[in-house]
Amino acid sequence: MGEQMKIQPQEPIPTILYLDDDGANRQAFVSAFRRSNRVFTAADLAGAWETLASEQVHIVIVDQRMPGIQGSEVLGLIKERYPAVRRMLMTGYSDIQAVIDAINRGGVSHYLSKPWNPEQVGQAIATAFADYRRDQDRNEYTQSLIDANRQLEFALRQRLLS
Repeated sequence: MGEQMKIQPQEPIPTILYLDDDGANRQAFVSAFRRSNRVFTAADLAGAWETLASEQVHIVIVDQRMPGIQGSEVLGLIKERYPAVRRMLMTGYSDIQAVIDAINRGGVSHYLSKPWNPEQVGQAIATAFADYRRDQDRNEYTQSLIDANRQLEFALRQRLLS
């Protein structure tokens, strides 16, 4: 028989949802980040909910100025339903109240300004994804400790009863 090829486990990559009502901005974001990330886009909150319900999204980046709703409000709603998702606000305006609202209500991990610099956004994505994975690892470890403790308690009860 020939040599067996060893398949290396693939390193997970960030899955990003970029929410912006401007189609050109969505296309530019996809073009800039699709090579090293899974990128989904949405033009409105309804589209964002569809993606969040069907995909495991790690990072959401939302434009502040959306028709009918502010990005900081969107991030607050996402935080309620999907607290593990890392949230970022992007805006072309220097609206300090938007930043304050996004931090207080939406648990924003990064504030990004438009026009955005691909290197800065890429670094923010990498940092947010590392934070996401660290939290997931910590949650899995905590759950394994809880499960081990339950097993030990069960074994102790069995031993005491016999």
